Amino acid sequence: MVIDTVGVVEVEKGLKIIPGASTIIATIDKIVNWGRLSSLWPMTFGLA
Repeated sequence: MVIDTVGVVEVEKGLKIIPGASTIIATIDKIVNWGRLSSLWPMTFGLA
């Protein structure tokens, strides 16, 4: 975890958080991959 001089906290590479503003800064790739990982869509085919 790296704390910048502006108050931005880097949680992991490519993912930063601004604590006072409750804001997460990430790349589009990170957001898309998180969405794919957290998706329940494939489960519906297995339960049909």
